Amino acid sequence: MEQLVVYNDLRKLTAISVSYALIGACIVWLGFTQGDGILWRVLSVVIAACFVAGIVLNTRKMMNRSPLFVYTLDGVTDYTKPQDVITLPWSQVLNVQLKAANTNDLMLDVTGFRTADQLDEITPEMQAQMDANGTDRVYYMLELSGLWVRRQRIQDAFDWLRDNVGERFPDIVFTGFEDPLSKVGRKAG
Repeated sequence: MEQLVVYNDLRKLTAISVSYALIGACIVWLGFTQGDGILWRVLSVVIAACFVAGIVLNTRKMMNRSPLFVYTLDGVTDYTKPQDVITLPWSQVLNVQLKAANTNDLMLDVTGFRTADQLDEITPEMQAQMDANGTDRVYYMLELSGLWVRRQRIQDAFDWLRDNVGERFPDIVFTGFEDPLSKVGRKAG
């Protein structure tokens, strides 16, 4: 396989939306059955409206099937911010790290740089970074978040990168994730 394309995970977004709906319904139920007066009812509806907004946002993400990340044998492209698409060639990637986002989710971080001649515009922040480093490099961390993608898909992406990119670019440091709780109870041996 020449490339790996990662999209928003429909199952995860559906599960989040169902959770939002249940939480919103519980808040409205509490506001109308347990609260005294109109203030609690209005407050519960306002809070539930925030959860409805989250459902709408998730539905829009599910309908928009554009990729979050595209990993090819040439480099990685981050599409998470459509107004700021970033492409890093593997020759300018320093490390790829799989780490915990929270107790359930993983994140995949790709750290690399672009040189000043590769940038269309140099912002004051970029210039400050180059000045502080004493180089013409601007460093980036491209992060595939476990919020929108299932744990197994992120693990599969890391494995694909390590197996396909790691052998072609041995200078890239690949750091996998090992759950620290998996060591609890192991006997030294």
